[in-house]
Amino acid sequence: MAEQVLELHNITKTYGAKVILDRVSLIINRKDRIGLVGENGAGKTTFAAIIMGEIKPDEGDIRPTPGLEIGYLPQEAGFDESLTVAQFLENAMGGLELLRTQMTELETHLAAPALSAAAMSDLLDRYGVVQDEFARRGGYDSEHQMDQVLAGLDLAYIDPTRLASTLSGGEKTRLALAGLLLRSPLLLILDEPTNHLDIAALEWLENYLSSYAGALLAISHDRRFLNEVVNQIVELTPHDHRFTVFHGNYDAFASERERLHDQQQEAYEAQQEEIKTLQRQIKMTHHNAGSGRPPSDNDKFAKGFFMGRNDVLKSRELKQYKRKLEELLENPIERPSHGWSINPDFAPDELVSRDVIRINHLSKSFDGRVLFDDITAVITAGERVVLQGPNGVGKTTLLKIILGLESPDCGEVRVASGAQIGYLDQEQESLDPNETVLQAYSRGLIGSETEHRSSLHKYGLFSDEQALQQIGNLSVGMRRKLQIARMVGTRANVLVLDEPTNHLDLESVENFERALREFPGTVFAISHDRTFAEHVATAIWTIQDHHLVVTPR
Repeated sequence: MAEQVLELHNITKTYGAKVILDRVSLIINRKDRIGLVGENGAGKTTFAAIIMGEIKPDEGDIRPTPGLEIGYLPQEAGFDESLTVAQFLENAMGGLELLRTQMTELETHLAAPALSAAAMSDLLDRYGVVQDEFARRGGYDSEHQMDQVLAGLDLAYIDPTRLASTLSGGEKTRLALAGLLLRSPLLLILDEPTNHLDIAALEWLENYLSSYAGALLAISHDRRFLNEVVNQIVELTPHDHRFTVFHGNYDAFASERERLHDQQQEAYEAQQEEIKTLQRQIKMTHHNAGSGRPPSDNDKFAKGFFMGRNDVLKSRELKQYKRKLEELLENPIERPSHGWSINPDFAPDELVSRDVIRINHLSKSFDGRVLFDDITAVITAGERVVLQGPNGVGKTTLLKIILGLESPDCGEVRVASGAQIGYLDQEQESLDPNETVLQAYSRGLIGSETEHRSSLHKYGLFSDEQALQQIGNLSVGMRRKLQIARMVGTRANVLVLDEPTNHLDLESVENFERALREFPGTVFAISHDRTFAEHVATAIWTIQDHHLVVTPR
């Protein structure tokens, strides 16, 4: 029988009139690898915070196994400003030191003379429990484990005496993840763990988690990661705010979800046809009521009898039709939806130049370290280029040089004169948290407020209510959707995207990929999302040994 780690029963959470979670239940066992998916804003992070005790549910029970230790990786990691990197990692492994101290104390007690058999048995039992937990956490191999984790997450280059609070956003996330893995809690909750990881680190993490001794709950948009790591998918659906459990990895979930979508579509269409049929029958019955034909002998009694009988039958039929129609209208089958999509009528400004971005003999170094040297390449109209490579090789620097935000040491970048660039930055620094969604979307665009609200609604990205929310109150995923809406609204014909799929939910990622494949303009994107590159790219660029390698697809 599976060892249960945590049980959540009928958890409900609302904010005012808005329902986030409606009587959701979940059992997590020790070897479970769960992927939690759902639309941005559906409540996935709220559910994780409830498990952590950071948010109290309105109703429901949380039943952890005694002594359960939970490790949580938020999307945006913060650190004590006084801690160095080395001190943070030592604190993360503090649980090991406590276990080591307990083992030493028990060993001292076991060595005491004249122990009774009962006392000896009790001490040995306690020692076995502590020793098993120490071994599970890698205590006998802790130094090697730390080296392995730091190398795997590309953190070995960081000076251990550096203050953790001075690291970049990506380095902070990777350091927080390293601390959790070194701590080895019985339940590991990871909220978008693949953000800020390059492909090598992603593959290392997938391998590490496949043999993790505890339970895992991962909120992730990375389909390859979910395929490699999880053994069940829990979907939080926005229409009923409840969980649906699918066994298997992401591909199994996607296949079953599509089957259920088709099944619901068929049921919806069948119900709509039945409603139309009943409405026609009611109309015809009303029209024909009392039109019974008299018998040929013109017998008045017979005429009255048969006409009365006919009216009774038609009245009975009419009541049956109306009753059935009322039942269908009171219990409608919801029309299935594939979520938001960029309006197919969207058309960027026309770009007549064949060569959209031309890079000539470009070189760049920082503090004496060469990022890239003498690279030359061309992005032509209609191409979709995805730039990949390890962290630190200069991908974002190259992107910023193309945008004119940084200068190269030598060489030049030429962008076609008719290029209207839409830029999606990874850190979302272009958004003002004090503006509303509508204000940010409308900035610099021609048209009335009504037209802009209509556009946001047409794209399917924001409801009328969400359009008036402040950006600072939005989730990072909703802020990402706002960036996409801005790009559409500006009629950009060249999209420059820095990790565009970070923070988007899975359905949004798939819709965004579909929109990019249909986009008639040019795309240049940095992405570690392997599935995104497979679905979108017409060419892969990689920076290797300071040079650019171009691989057509």
